Amino acid sequence: MKNKLIIFLTCLLVPSIVFCSHATKPAGIGYVAQSIMEPVSILSEFVTTASMVIGISFLFGALFRYMQHRVNPLAAPISTVLLLLFLGAMLILLPYSHKLMTMAGG
Repeated sequence: MKNKLIIFLTCLLVPSIVFCSHATKPAGIGYVAQSIMEPVSILSEFVTTASMVIGISFLFGALFRYMQHRVNPLAAPISTVLLLLFLGAMLILLPYSHKLMTMAGG
């Protein structure tokens, strides 16, 4: 039983010692900012992708609602069609406007 405990603790401690020796990067404001920018860029890419997907689905929904409006105008008002069309266009243009603003600023 004692040998199993020693083996278990060794398996836990050896990897932590190995990784600790490689983690001797200088700590400072620049390192902190660099380590924060990676999750921010991942979040930015996620928002861009989600905006495109939701915008395309809104445009598809606007087309579908317009087809329903043509059949029965009382069941699907044209205001819903126009709202979905406007929101879909805005969501698709959002990532492009962000790229345009970052290119103009930098």
